[in-house]
Amino acid sequence: MIGSPAWWVGQALAFLARFLNDLTQRRRAEAALRDLGAATQRADSLREAERQEQQARTAGAATADAPDDPRDLRD
Repeated sequence: MIGSPAWWVGQALAFLARFLNDLTQRRRAEAALRDLGAATQRADSLREAERQEQQARTAGAATADAPDDPRDLRD
C-alpha cells in the first residue's frame, strides 16, 4: 500500500489541498483582522474628533460669556 505510486500521489494531492486551504483561510483571517483594525481606528478617530469639537465649543462658549478685558488691545 505505502509502496504504490497511487498512494504517494494521493498523499501529495491531499497535502497540496490542505496547504492551499490553510493558505486561503489565513488570508481571509488576515483580511478580517485588517478590516477590524481599520474599523476600530475609524471609531477611535471619530470619538477623538468629537471630543476635540466639544472642547472647542466649551472654550468658545466660555470666551463668549467672559467679560471683556480692558487690557485687551485688539479691536
